[in-house]
Amino acid sequence: MKTSLLRFPATVLLAMGLLTGCTTTVHMQALAPAAVPMPGSMERIATASRVLPESRRDKFFDVLEGIFTGEGLLVDRAGTEACAISVGESLMRNSPRFRVTPANLQLLGKTREFFLPPMPPRYVQQVCIENQVDGLVVLEAFDSDMHVEQHQEERVIKEKDQPDRKVQVTVAVMEMRLVTGFRTYGPDGTVVDQAKQEDRMYWTNEGPSYQEALRPMPAPGECIRQVAARIGDQYARRIAPSYVALSRQIYTRAGKDANMQQARQMVAATDWAEAAVVWQKAAQSPDSDVAGRACYNLAVVEELNNRLPEAIEYARKAAYTHQLRAATAYLRELQQRQQAELVVAEQLPGTSAN
Repeated sequence: MKTSLLRFPATVLLAMGLLTGCTTTVHMQALAPAAVPMPGSMERIATASRVLPESRRDKFFDVLEGIFTGEGLLVDRAGTEACAISVGESLMRNSPRFRVTPANLQLLGKTREFFLPPMPPRYVQQVCIENQVDGLVVLEAFDSDMHVEQHQEERVIKEKDQPDRKVQVTVAVMEMRLVTGFRTYGPDGTVVDQAKQEDRMYWTNEGPSYQEALRPMPAPGECIRQVAARIGDQYARRIAPSYVALSRQIYTRAGKDANMQQARQMVAATDWAEAAVVWQKAAQSPDSDVAGRACYNLAVVEELNNRLPEAIEYARKAAYTHQLRAATAYLRELQQRQQAELVVAEQLPGTSAN
């Protein structure tokens, strides 16, 4: 199977900035390598959660914790579900590495212990056979903490035909912190990756009183789901090459050069093929500033078309021949992308980088 490491719809995965200045921004996506490569024989996976109370005593402590922390009953349960589901969704949405079964398995575990011993290989293999997969990505530990602080601040109120007046407001800051533990089990049932992750998010609002400042805040259950979804996505990117957003600058003018001005209109219409033809002419300009910017733009077009060697050559010309300072940093980014492509190609069984 042949996989392109750069993707953008033919119509609009290019978000253009305003063309009133000297540059505009082009957005694209490219595959970034996984931090931890997975076995090549591991192609089909299922996600699972092992965070499930084994006894009534565990359930009692979960409820008790919810009462004392203000997180609410069963909020952690919603968070574990969101965390496990988000791993599978991120793998399906952002990476071609695995075929992910839609089932989200619930395996027996505990909530009071962080990171239980790994599941027995035979048990993992049995679960894999039953679900027709080669491996499991399992949420094995989950803990949350919610904290709310308040402080007073002074605001100046401006009203028409009235003198400014100062008022005191209460600012509430809510923090939701999650600590999770993931394990990935390979085809032989053994652990091929293990990671403890921590993330947190903040919500801020103000009002005339503490209660009014809190009123528009999302409920604890929604807060924990948002953080859980983000941390699940982070783990998915750890074990699979995933698409990341890239942004590049395009020069839309260079002095009063007619070719650059003409290409500017083509950029506004995202007609890259015609813009490249005009930039080829501008690259022959005796004005080094014009030629350098044109070469830089041509490098971006080549990258958009996933032709990194050609992009590197244009960036090198802009940087070394025409002394365009921005091209030096861009050349380094392109070279790093080229190296990353080699790693990604190794991490995608049966795929080709070009």
